[in-house]
Amino acid sequence: MKDLVKKSRDLMFKRGKKNNAPAWALTEIAVAKGKQLSGQYRVDEELVLASLYLAHTVFSDKLRNNVQRNHERLSSDFVKKYLNKWGVSNKKQQVIFNAIKAHHDKVPCQTKVAEVVKNAECFKFLTLKGALICLHDFGRRGLPYDLAVSEVIRKMRQKLSYLSLPEQKREGKRNFKEIMKVLKNSDI
Repeated sequence: MKDLVKKSRDLMFKRGKKNNAPAWALTEIAVAKGKQLSGQYRVDEELVLASLYLAHTVFSDKLRNNVQRNHERLSSDFVKKYLNKWGVSNKKQQVIFNAIKAHHDKVPCQTKVAEVVKNAECFKFLTLKGALICLHDFGRRGLPYDLAVSEVIRKMRQKLSYLSLPEQKREGKRNFKEIMKVLKNSDI
């Protein structure tokens, strides 16, 4: 693991405990997808993985509060001091900042790295494992089961709409249908 990725991972792990960021297992799903897509689209894996780890360094587990709605900008601003301290070049910093800010489709992706990050980040909710982790996480936050299921479905629809890479759109749609079957047929 390259130094920037390790430092980013360590920072996110520490911050995730402090700010109740999404379950660590969700981050690892996004990172695994980021590795796959980095190779597939021949982009800088180090920048993709660092961006994925740093994307939720500022977060809140309160649904749709101001911090959660703006975590992309807040996280991007927060990590600037660390990237400077770690000696990351301005050029690489700009790629990371855009990738973090663009992962919720609020700003355009300026690079293929940012597009890969956005698709990998979205995909963590479009796997059965990710949907179940998300469901558990909403339960941890105190949501009743039916509301938690509704939130998981809302999140999956949102993330499906953000996917921009053709292969990921197709895979995401297939996964969405399969996950919906599980959620609709569960008597948990």
